[in-house]
Amino acid sequence: MQQDPYELESIDGSCEERYAPPRRANTEPAPRINSPFISRKRIITSTVDLVNNRLQKSATLEKTLTAADGQQSRLQGMRRIVSPFWVTFSCITIALTALSWALHFALGDKSPTGVFVSAFMALMLQAYILGYATEQLSLSSGEKVAALLNVSFGNAVELIVAIIALTKCELEVVQSSLIGSVFSNLLLVTGMALIAGGLRHGVQRFSSEEAQLQSALLVFACCSILFPTVSYILQSFNNGANLVSVDNQLYAFSRGSAVVSVLGKISPSLAPMHILKRSSIPVYVCFLTYSMGLSKKPSTATKADDLELNDTSPTETSEEEDEEPSIGRITALSILLGVTAVVGVTAEFLVSSLDGMTSEGPLSKQFVSVILLPIVGNAAEHCSAIMLAVKNKARMSLDIAVGSSLQISLFVLPVSVLLGWAMGHPMTLFFDPFQAVVLLVSVLLVSFIIQDGKSNWMEGVLLFAPFVNLCVGFQVYSGFESTTAVNTCS
Repeated sequence: MQQDPYELESIDGSCEERYAPPRRANTEPAPRINSPFISRKRIITSTVDLVNNRLQKSATLEKTLTAADGQQSRLQGMRRIVSPFWVTFSCITIALTALSWALHFALGDKSPTGVFVSAFMALMLQAYILGYATEQLSLSSGEKVAALLNVSFGNAVELIVAIIALTKCELEVVQSSLIGSVFSNLLLVTGMALIAGGLRHGVQRFSSEEAQLQSALLVFACCSILFPTVSYILQSFNNGANLVSVDNQLYAFSRGSAVVSVLGKISPSLAPMHILKRSSIPVYVCFLTYSMGLSKKPSTATKADDLELNDTSPTETSEEEDEEPSIGRITALSILLGVTAVVGVTAEFLVSSLDGMTSEGPLSKQFVSVILLPIVGNAAEHCSAIMLAVKNKARMSLDIAVGSSLQISLFVLPVSVLLGWAMGHPMTLFFDPFQAVVLLVSVLLVSFIIQDGKSNWMEGVLLFAPFVNLCVGFQVYSGFESTTAVNTCS
């Protein structure tokens, strides 16, 4: 209610005429409050918004640049793949593979030498492609994982050849090719890698602790082969020995050693289902677990060893920098699967032509089984080990060369024995005595050379020269009759 401007009022409450102006409605805007807190808050808010906008723009720009870099790297990888070298190499590989297949289906037993030679050359080229794809797949991993991948896929050729020969009951070929692959990796691959690395970099250094562990495992693998062989020879020379009983003891000894290497613990009944149920950790998996864990832990070497390991020149350090893969993982896996399938078919044709080629050709079966077939299977490891040694990656080169021998002796060979057992073929660990002695000498020689953690080209010559002597020796060696008699299908 609006007040009367002429209302009479006094202090004591009596009425008195006095002018009182009317009150105005509060229609004017509120005065602006100049508060420093509000001003700072507005400034901070605007600054934060500006920073967020710039961060979003930078993130978008970074994604664009990353996509452009990835596209550029893929383009560079495609350029490397379609380079004149790889185009020519792929054409030669396809031509040799097609030639070996055509000769096998067209001529068959009429020309076993032509089938063997073409399949042999095709397998070497296929193994090189297998090694290249494995190397590209493993570039994003560490040295240990990369070496394991290279060894595993590289030994796929030998495993396929062994399984095919096992199905054809070529037990002597399986044994000779696998044991030949072991000392071929130890003498030929390791020797050439040490020669190539030593001529390029002088003295190369690696972990002496891991080298001693690998040497001990090589001795263990050698013992698993020597013990059944020596046991059978000693028992068979006893007067009045029952050969059937001796053969049964050899089967039990061989299968028990295979189970210890692959499955870890042997069942008393030696039944396959009981073995699978009661098995523990195998020796080879224990080695891989320990080796992978050892690479992640700091070294316990002495100060002198640390100074030696770190005594590298700037050029050597720059060569050890990580490389970028030329092809993606999906492409590498596709190449690995495709080439492995082609290797399986070509290896079957190679094994089927082996008897005819050795019967009509100048090469003996011992030479082909122990020398030539392992060279085919070791082509991937051979190329990778030499290339890594030239790049001064002696540790990884040694892991490939020696690790391949360990995988064959501790995994592939025992698995072959168990597969022969499952197929009903008498595959044993009774090897030719000459082959067993060669394996023992190779293991001891490599152990003496690598256990100090240093290598040079002269030590590589000491490994390569015995392999050349073995080539001549196995060409003139006819074999041990008892080995042939035991390792035959009845």
